[in-house]
Amino acid sequence: MTREEKAKKLISINSLVILTVIGNKLPMDEVKEIAKQCALIAVDELIEHGNYDNEWYWQEVKSELQSL
Repeated sequence: MTREEKAKKLISINSLVILTVIGNKLPMDEVKEIAKQCALIAVDELIEHGNYDNEWYWQEVKSELQSL
């Protein structure tokens, strides 16, 4: 999965969770922004505490998230 695909997937997953919890009380652009921030937090945790050989991949996903 490319870094762009992974970033978009993380935002989509978080958007679904947010919409499930709060319904349609926020405009979709706000939901997407909140989902983006949640995804960034998750990626930061992976980078800081991960035990893996591909930290560069998560750094690139983080950069992609920031650009979306």
